[in-house]
Amino acid sequence: MQRALVAGWGKSGQGSAKLLERSGWQVSVYDDAQIDCAPYEQATGADYTAILQGTDLVVVNPAIAYDHPLLETARRCNIGVIGELELAFRMKKGDLVAITGTNGKTTTTTLLCKILCEAGIDAHAVGNIGTSYCSELADKHIDENSVAVVEVSSFQLETVQSFKPSFAILLNITPDHFERHGSLNRYAMTKYRIFTNQTARDYAILNYDDPICRSFMDSVAGQLCLFSTKQRVRGAYVYERNIYYDMGTRECVCSVDDVSLTGEYNLSNVLACVIVAKRLGVCNDVIARTLREFRAPKYRNQWIATVDGKRYYNDSKATNIDSTIQACRTMRGKTALIVGGYDKGISYAGFFAALPPQVTHIVGCGDNVFEMMQFLPTYHAYTYEVTSNLERAVHLAAAKDVENILFSPTTSSFDRYSGYVERGRHFDRIVKELEDARKTEV
Repeated sequence: MQRALVAGWGKSGQGSAKLLERSGWQVSVYDDAQIDCAPYEQATGADYTAILQGTDLVVVNPAIAYDHPLLETARRCNIGVIGELELAFRMKKGDLVAITGTNGKTTTTTLLCKILCEAGIDAHAVGNIGTSYCSELADKHIDENSVAVVEVSSFQLETVQSFKPSFAILLNITPDHFERHGSLNRYAMTKYRIFTNQTARDYAILNYDDPICRSFMDSVAGQLCLFSTKQRVRGAYVYERNIYYDMGTRECVCSVDDVSLTGEYNLSNVLACVIVAKRLGVCNDVIARTLREFRAPKYRNQWIATVDGKRYYNDSKATNIDSTIQACRTMRGKTALIVGGYDKGISYAGFFAALPPQVTHIVGCGDNVFEMMQFLPTYHAYTYEVTSNLERAVHLAAAKDVENILFSPTTSSFDRYSGYVERGRHFDRIVKELEDARKTEV
């Protein structure tokens, strides 16, 4: 019997272990912390060679750095090291759509899956969105007639080898995860790995409006499909308030007014979905209806309450600078912005200058606020203050003369939370407590 070591627990590790076991592998688990991984045995100790003794394959959780000593030892011992994404692909069933980019992955994955399901296609949203691709395969929720719509992170792409989606979408690339990748170029090239194994029978779908994405046009092997909100391109585009699909024959899919999502960045996400939906035979009426009815996933610039005349928006999913700037641009009226979190090594040079004029006050909280403050310009048109925690930040923002309070952190949540969902729930609770307190006062 072949033996596999799952490195790193959590949803990804659990899904990998389940699929391996059900495929006839003997499974053990390694994690830096002491965990409950029953029914699997946890391998412990600092002797990585001993831990890897008899192991045929290491399947690594994307949260574990590529240069972790365990993984380096495995490579020196000529033991294969792959991630959950690669494992799922090797055992995949049905068709595969992979979606990556700095921003918009979750919205695009969710929307595309919804369009396909509305068209009667058995589609499943999996991957970095929070549902293990391996687990869905192990539980036989995905079969030969299914379409897996996979949200893919740069961390997951580090460990792919044969991974080859029929449809690969690159939404955009802006600076992110320098603490892991070291530079924008290395980060971009990691994202490019989504196209590496494609052939002419596959589709490479790129954002023409993003200069880094556009630079990859001549190097992809898949059939090139572009999307743009500004130019008429071969693929999907916006022209005179209509969405067009054109892969040789042009057709009007629907009106921009059919799109319930706000912001040009979301319109770009919609265009990527249109290309895949049309290639899979979805009719325009289904696409238009779904776009009208669709609501963005939680914690993506989500209105949650109005308290004392101030609108509160939860954008905990904003884990990079560009995402926060985009969210600020959607605000109508004076806005207090709450930012800060885990220090990912990203420079905030230019961030404050890029904020739209409706941002009149900024509250910083989280581990990276003092790094952020280095880049405050000498003169700025807003006030700025720093506090120790999110509760205090909300109360400071609530005291300002603003119409909106936007929680859009610009970075990931790992300074104090397990992820953006836990962080978003915390913000929701704080606002709910504030709302309840105001009702009691009345």
